[in-house]
Amino acid sequence: MAKKNRSWFTAARYYNFGISFGITTISAILLGLYGGWWLDRRLGTLPIFLLLGVFLGIGISFYSLWSELKALKDRSSEAEAERRDDG
Repeated sequence: MAKKNRSWFTAARYYNFGISFGITTISAILLGLYGGWWLDRRLGTLPIFLLLGVFLGIGISFYSLWSELKALKDRSSEAEAERRDDG
C-alpha cells in the first residue's frame, strides 16, 4: 500500500510541475507583451519593446523551467538514494 501512495505522490508532483510551468510561461509572456506594449506607447517605438518584452518573457519562462527541472531531478535523486539505503 505504501508503494501505491508513493507512486500517486510522484504523479501528483509531476502534474503540479506541468500546471505550474504552463501558468508561469503564459504569465511571463503576457507580462512581457503588455510591458513592452506599454513602453512602446509611451515612447512611440511600437514594435521594438513589444518584441523585447515577448522574448524576455520566453527567456524567463525557460529559465524557470530549467531551475524547476533541476530541483525536481535533485529531489528525485535524493529520494532514490534514501530508498537504496533503506532497502
